[in-house]
Amino acid sequence: MSVFSRYRRALQLPGLLTALLLSTSFCLPASAIDNSGLEKAANALAQSGFQGAVLAARGDQVLLQKSLGQFGELNQTFRFASITKQMTAILVMQEVDAGKLRLDASLGSYWPDYPNADARAITLRQLLTHYSGLYNENAIPDFHMASAARGDNMQEFATGVCAQPLKASPGSNFDYNNCDYMVLGALLERLNKQSFAQLLKKRIFQVAGMKQSGLYNAAMPDNRSHVHGILNGQPEPEVNFASYGAAGSSYGTLQDLLAMNRTFIQGKLMSAAARSEMLKPNATGGALGVWVYPFGGADAAKPTVIVERQGWIAGIRILNLVDIASGNILILVSTNGDLDLTQTWANQGPAAALLSALIKVK
Repeated sequence: MSVFSRYRRALQLPGLLTALLLSTSFCLPASAIDNSGLEKAANALAQSGFQGAVLAARGDQVLLQKSLGQFGELNQTFRFASITKQMTAILVMQEVDAGKLRLDASLGSYWPDYPNADARAITLRQLLTHYSGLYNENAIPDFHMASAARGDNMQEFATGVCAQPLKASPGSNFDYNNCDYMVLGALLERLNKQSFAQLLKKRIFQVAGMKQSGLYNAAMPDNRSHVHGILNGQPEPEVNFASYGAAGSSYGTLQDLLAMNRTFIQGKLMSAAARSEMLKPNATGGALGVWVYPFGGADAAKPTVIVERQGWIAGIRILNLVDIASGNILILVSTNGDLDLTQTWANQGPAAALLSALIKVK
């Protein structure tokens, strides 16, 4: 039985996960904090050759923030990549709160003339969890390259490339797919008669105080002043970041991402019931726009429930980890696109020691 399966039932017991998510027992007197374990873990990460930035916080207190290698200033702007999917899921849950969307309703219920008739049977939950069976735009190798000049029109992406014949029957197979979130973003635009950028700004960026955040667009498909990285040992290729839309086009700073996490923990972005639904893990830890799993690195007998979201485009990788019950937040930004940031759930990978140290801070 997998680690996810062992804890899934416990996480989904009535009221238990909600109680964990509503906990606010994470304030520490500044004089009582000993972050030497965090410093040691960060130094070990630097010695391993990690290039990027690390931020660890609990509640309102930043316990560690470091630039490692050649990352530079910690206030630099970088692409959030698929962290955007977490934001899109939040916007969807806000519509669920408002009674405008239902997770298990079909796409066709809200978009009856969606060009692919077979895709109309896909539920919103299947889109959010990558079980839609939609065509995957990654089958087109240059789709997101700057040279393809595809612009930023999410309605065109959703009704064009994403509306090609299904790869699988809805609900049958997991397939990580940007089209799932492009279609969700286009649906949100249709439902609200506002652009995705406007929705993000009003409902997340402004609420959380994400002052430097925005969305790449056709007029700014990239920004050379933003952080860039390496891929395959070389400077990363030129990418049209605007072409990811609701799947990966947002950007901001470490402080912006920290602000979003804090606001999410504080329950200011949706109701408690909606957040509880968003964070229900399936058998492999997949929830809605995020992954949720028990992390036993700090205490195997009492694992910590972690909400994880990763982002990766070209030479930048991001790992965003949140422990809602204790208010712990850990963010890693790597400027090496070849570095694997996965496996934290198994107490392995670059973030495991840092996360353990953060949880142990007293």
